[in-house]
Amino acid sequence: MNLQVSLYGDNCWPGLKDRPFTEGTLTGIARLPAGMGSGRSTVTVRIELPDGQTVLAQTSLALLSNAVLAFNTAEATGQ
Repeated sequence: MNLQVSLYGDNCWPGLKDRPFTEGTLTGIARLPAGMGSGRSTVTVRIELPDGQTVLAQTSLALLSNAVLAFNTAEATGQ
């Protein structure tokens, strides 16, 4: 499982300029104990789209934790 982490979000996904996308609202986040085959936890986020559809996206708790740590470090150091 991979997770792209961008500490500076401006124009971090330039490919989206050339294709349509829908913005949604993050409405929930849940830890799923033993969600991975290894027995480690996963995290699922719930995103509500304007047309009423719901998107669920999942990553490992370890990847999300490291991303949040990187964000907090960048925030604390003013980067």
